[in-house]
Amino acid sequence: MKSLEQYQAYPLPAAAIYYDAAFNCRGEFTLQSVRELAESITEAGRLICPVVVQPWTKEPGFQYRLIVGHRRFRAATEFLNWTEIPAYVCEGLSDHEARMLNLVENLQRKSLNILEEARAVQNLYPEGTSVREAARELKQPTRWIWVRRQLLRMPETIQQKAAAGLLSQSNLDTLAGIESPAEQTAAADKIAEARQRGKGKFLPGLARTYKRRQSVRPREEINRMIERILDAGIGGLPRRVAAWCAAQIS
Repeated sequence: MKSLEQYQAYPLPAAAIYYDAAFNCRGEFTLQSVRELAESITEAGRLICPVVVQPWTKEPGFQYRLIVGHRRFRAATEFLNWTEIPAYVCEGLSDHEARMLNLVENLQRKSLNILEEARAVQNLYPEGTSVREAARELKQPTRWIWVRRQLLRMPETIQQKAAAGLLSQSNLDTLAGIESPAEQTAAADKIAEARQRGKGKFLPGLARTYKRRQSVRPREEINRMIERILDAGIGGLPRRVAAWCAAQIS
């Protein structure tokens, strides 16, 4: 059986790998979680999955930058005192591609909470990037991207409740439609309290309690868009036009 060179791991010197906690979409880890992973590696007798690095010369004294496997790297170097670590070397990656690889790997492992996902999406796709473009690259629904962008515009208390798992994506979708930040917070408190009492994800009557954002575009704006579409000779867009008129897409 012939091995595939592109998938071979190499024992790289740990001191040559640049560890950047800010690059990792999960941020820093608790020492307890790193310690537990180190114990698991010791029990297995090896690192089951190598880390992923890319050639890196922007930081003096380093040859590689860590892309995937930040917790594994810390466990191996800080708790197990490894001087070498198995690693895949990915060459030719742009910074965007490297960050996307980091995010996708964590999404596939389902190891991020929704606030971490939102911050990672923001870092990868700054303001001005369309929801559709981000959704296409990450292979996620556009609503998935939109809700996470909305979360970062909500008050800090709501963001922390979401990170703690007290607010679901459906809850956040509902909260995004509430006009006042104070009313958003009050509604989030009620939802979180109901979930802690085991009463489910939704609160009956929530939509009737708070003032909702304008859900339909003004007639003048709709008419201007229709004129632009006709002038451009664009056809075959009835469903998307209807969604735009209802303020469901940009």
